[in-house]
Amino acid sequence: MNTKFLKLIVLISLLPLCLFSQSTNTFYIDPIKGEDSNSGTTLLSPFKTIERAKVAVRKVNVRMKNDIYVYLRQGEYNLSTPVTFRTVDGGINGHRIIYSAYKHENVLVSGGLKVTGWKLFDKTRNIYAAALASTVDSRQLYVNGLRAIRARSIGNEKRMITVDNIGHLTSDISMLKWKNPSYIECVYREIWTNPRCGIASVKQQNDSTVRLIMKQPGWMNCRNKGITSTRTPWYFENAYELLDEAGEWYLDKSGVIAGTPNTLFYKPQFWESMTNDEFVVPLAEKLFVIKGESAEKPVKNLCFEGLKFSYTTWLRPNSERGHSDAQNNVLRENKTGDGESMADGAALSLKYAHSVDIRDCSFTQLGCAGINMYAGCQDNCIQRSLFYDLSGTGIQMGDYKNWKDTLSENSYNPANPAFVLKGNKVLDNHIECCGVEYRSATGIAAAFPVDMLIKGNTIMNMPYSGMHIGWGWTTFPQTVMKNNVITRNDVENVMLELADGGSIYTLGGNTKDKWSYITENYMNRVMWGQCVYMDNGSSFYKIDNNVYKDGDDYNVKINSGSHDISATGIYSNKKKDLVGKTGCYNYHIDSTQFFSSQNEKVVAQIRNNAGSKKYFSPAWQIFSDLKIYEAENAEISCKAYATAGIGTHVFGYSGMGFLSGFDKNSLSAATFTINVSKPGTYNLKLKYAASNGWEQKLALVVNGAKTGLLDLKNTQSKDNWAECSVVVRLKKGINTITCKMEEKNDQFLFLDRLLVTASE
Repeated sequence: MNTKFLKLIVLISLLPLCLFSQSTNTFYIDPIKGEDSNSGTTLLSPFKTIERAKVAVRKVNVRMKNDIYVYLRQGEYNLSTPVTFRTVDGGINGHRIIYSAYKHENVLVSGGLKVTGWKLFDKTRNIYAAALASTVDSRQLYVNGLRAIRARSIGNEKRMITVDNIGHLTSDISMLKWKNPSYIECVYREIWTNPRCGIASVKQQNDSTVRLIMKQPGWMNCRNKGITSTRTPWYFENAYELLDEAGEWYLDKSGVIAGTPNTLFYKPQFWESMTNDEFVVPLAEKLFVIKGESAEKPVKNLCFEGLKFSYTTWLRPNSERGHSDAQNNVLRENKTGDGESMADGAALSLKYAHSVDIRDCSFTQLGCAGINMYAGCQDNCIQRSLFYDLSGTGIQMGDYKNWKDTLSENSYNPANPAFVLKGNKVLDNHIECCGVEYRSATGIAAAFPVDMLIKGNTIMNMPYSGMHIGWGWTTFPQTVMKNNVITRNDVENVMLELADGGSIYTLGGNTKDKWSYITENYMNRVMWGQCVYMDNGSSFYKIDNNVYKDGDDYNVKINSGSHDISATGIYSNKKKDLVGKTGCYNYHIDSTQFFSSQNEKVVAQIRNNAGSKKYFSPAWQIFSDLKIYEAENAEISCKAYATAGIGTHVFGYSGMGFLSGFDKNSLSAATFTINVSKPGTYNLKLKYAASNGWEQKLALVVNGAKTGLLDLKNTQSKDNWAECSVVVRLKKGINTITCKMEEKNDQFLFLDRLLVTASE
């Protein structure tokens, strides 16, 4: 046969393979118009599901010469089980597999179920009901994207309650008539923890006393946490009898209330429509799971960009184990360390994962964490992403199970270096309102990181610490931690409900040959804690050139057992630093440099360079037409500050707290920033509690113009809340509403929230 002709035949036979290889660098998914029987290689023939695209990618990623793109078209990708990416789903030869929203389209990865078919159940109480499938279970409900409140009591200050190893004794004999007692949870606030435990049964002790028998082993675990062991419940949650406030809901799994199991009840806000509004019950506990075969065979070179992860729940607290948090939302079920673990519900989790990038994504309306990283995660990057309205932690790196054992993958110093959390980066993210349900959660947390970079993030409006780095207290002189850099972050308005934490909180020691650095961070408003808190055993830290503004306790606190710490460049409006008296050595804290004309340029530079403001605004500005604006998140001046108190003597507030401090004989102000989609007339309702003398002393300023004085009546007590209503005109877009003192007053005034609704 002619040699030239033979070569031509060979070339022709190889041509389809070459064309296929070139055409399969790109795949498309469309949840509305797609079909999994399509080729997935063109916009006109897209797949329908992410799982189908994974199968297609596996056929071509074994011979990667370029990056592979999987474009997700707009729409909702509803998941009943998580999408799992294994080692075979990663990129090779240094190339990546990129799952991206097509041309910035709105791509929602959701674990939620839309609820319809509402019927009026109780006309007197304005409670509606909807039947759900028997398999449905959740701890959350969202109405038009806003979190509804699971039915709960205002507080337990009016009940006699004692505690013992069985549970509680209470004088509230009405609880004997509550249906579904085994669904009820007791929620506690114990200094820096927020444990929960379910009630097993309610029994009458005598004519005036009721016995609450708690579920085991959850109660034993909650009662064995030292000084944070559970005592008096903060409030009761999840009883139909507590469904008395607008915006509350209850799921009756037994059917004892309406006769039908798994009936959902809701008491709407006055502006909500049960037929037109969207109601979503989260069902999935995880959405994406990225997990390699082993630490030695990790999944590599994946990228997720422009995706929105929403509507997850986390059902573990429903169990007999409850929620016995130690701190940082870490569960503690014994005192040995093998019973400590992170809350494992997360929208996206990684284990044995290298070079995974998560960028320009959003994590909102979640029932636990945003992102969890487990052992063997190295060189991953979370960048320019939004974390907002999470029940748990925003970003958690590292687990705590068996952390004292060097053979453990979660060890303080693992024998296998492949287990180490190394080289991970958290850059330019906006993290706001985490820990909404599990309040000891934080914005960013890491167990035993190495070469970690946390840079350019904004963390704000948190019930506990902004960051929680390290573990172990003084158990070991050193851990594997080293060379971690925390720089140019903006941490504001944290420690709103719990105590003994900080804007940046550390625990346990670094390796002495490579110190870690906390530099050029801007910290503003930390309530029941410190700005930088070097807690027990912290060591080998350089803290330099940070701004500390309005810290309630200390700028820098070095607690007992900590050593080899240098704190320099302290710029603050108050001088208050503390060094523990026991076991601290080789430390240095510079004198505070008060804000002045001499350092204003340096302070301004640190503030301007800190945070993710060039990518994000606070959530109030990101989401338009929000109805409720919490006062503890408002901008404040002078002596006003956010606090819910550490005790349990003031109840009935919404959100994470309220503003107080208006009685400090200084002219304070609180400014709400809101975003409306239409100009027009709006009704404002300010929820407050006030003593004598506040009539006509608080001015209302809208977009810089004074519109009048607020008529705040005496509410008689600090936990007796009232509302003051006014009508104002707002422009389209961003508006500012300021409550400003006109005269000084030494009587108490609390501001809880501002309700904004359009006039009819």
